[in-house]
Amino acid sequence: MPYKDVERRRQFQREYKARWRKKQEIINPLRAFRVYICPRFPFLWAGKGQFNGGFLITDDPEIQSQVERHSEFARHIFPLALDLSGPIIEDEEK
Repeated sequence: MPYKDVERRRQFQREYKARWRKKQEIINPLRAFRVYICPRFPFLWAGKGQFNGGFLITDDPEIQSQVERHSEFARHIFPLALDLSGPIIEDEEK
């Protein structure tokens, strides 16, 4: 890994992260989805995305960046974290 040249290091990191994301998409395709909640303005438009009943679920990176750049982000708009590694609940009536 090239440490001395800052630009080469940044380029290496970008390529490394892109390869890692592609591997993660294969393993867990739901990782690309992000969920946002806005309880104060349930039908707010944030860029090209509109909240529906206070929730916005999107996998479009452009909409995600627009929501995160919105002036109400972190004041009235919050991201929800999905924990996809939770316990598996099996039906006990088998």
